[in-house]
Amino acid sequence: MSAERPSADVADQRAEGSLDVFLGEPQFEKQVVFEGGGNVREPYLAVAVDGTVLVMRNYARQLRRSQDGGRTWSQIVEVPFGFMDSNFILDENSGHLMSVRLWDGQDRLWRSRDHGATWTEEPLSLRFNQAMKQLEKSGEKTRGVRDPANGGYYLHANASEAGITLRHSDRRGRLLVTATYRPHAPEHPSDRRPEDAICSTAIYSDDGGATWQVSDWFPEAYTEEAALVELHDGRIYYNTRSHAGYHDRTKTRPLAEHTWLRRSAISRDGGQTWEDLQINRVLIDGGGYGRGYGMKGGLVRLPIRGRDILLYSNADTAGGERERMTVWASFDGGETWPVKRLVDAGPGAYSSLAAGRPGTPGEGQIFLLFEGGPTGRYDAMQLARMNLAWLLDGQATGDGNLPDWLSR
Repeated sequence: MSAERPSADVADQRAEGSLDVFLGEPQFEKQVVFEGGGNVREPYLAVAVDGTVLVMRNYARQLRRSQDGGRTWSQIVEVPFGFMDSNFILDENSGHLMSVRLWDGQDRLWRSRDHGATWTEEPLSLRFNQAMKQLEKSGEKTRGVRDPANGGYYLHANASEAGITLRHSDRRGRLLVTATYRPHAPEHPSDRRPEDAICSTAIYSDDGGATWQVSDWFPEAYTEEAALVELHDGRIYYNTRSHAGYHDRTKTRPLAEHTWLRRSAISRDGGQTWEDLQINRVLIDGGGYGRGYGMKGGLVRLPIRGRDILLYSNADTAGGERERMTVWASFDGGETWPVKRLVDAGPGAYSSLAAGRPGTPGEGQIFLLFEGGPTGRYDAMQLARMNLAWLLDGQATGDGNLPDWLSR
């Protein structure tokens, strides 16, 4: 299967636009999009090439769509994928949306050709990286890639951020989404032995989603539930949750200063390898209840020509309770994060970020989908809709300064 070429309409709708549409008068509003049952988990969020905004309550396989930039929403519909599947992957070559399942060796893919209205399942082929091939050759049954029932290794892609299509490098058109290399082990990811440690990775496709290749591992173990964006020079910025703390209270120990901070790395080859590991001193890996095991956060690059404005979301509690949902902003591709703004002071857990597309009803809008409601962190899922002007009125972090070009 070869990647389909975009129509003129798709090419126009995927283009990056100007900074101005994200500025102007500050705008902000919140609305509940899912609620009930005390288990409103795993927010998935995407914007299709026609501007349709999709929100998903992943645990329940429930999906809603908005065709007016997030102002009003369709009725809830059930989709054939859910828990343990990846966030949405947008193929800007064809305009298709996808979701990939990597779990217990049952690799599956669902595709929508109508901006998320309907979905069909199709075959998926997954190619291992060198580390996984060595495990296959070793013949150790308890470490076999395809033998999870006997304690083997496998990949999964749940609680990721949305996948992307590369635009700016010689791998233009490649589909890329984060994943996790996850040995079968009974312990929580933070409490595992080194040989059973989970590790962030990515998968990529150069043929429209028929065949996927596993990238090299992220350069630090005990990481998962990650996010990535492509910068305007073609580099890939990767940001991941850390499990550097402990989950089991019987394993209580002093935590290092960096335990509740996010990890990041860079790829210069289209998502094949990762380097330049950083522990970010500003971005909080919130929600670890004081035990330092982090939480899924949101990440998006605004579609602005020649600029690398990144937004990150998480609970701003220094690894404490899951509450105080906050958005941080970077204007240099993740090197510094000079401003943050509180979105909701109440309960708040996993989150996902997306941005409106040029020439569509959501143009200039930033979307934040997060777990949290007035009575509990898993009682509802809310969508906050804002612009960059609203975020700029937030709190200075002391990590760099706002660039002069923002006010020109």
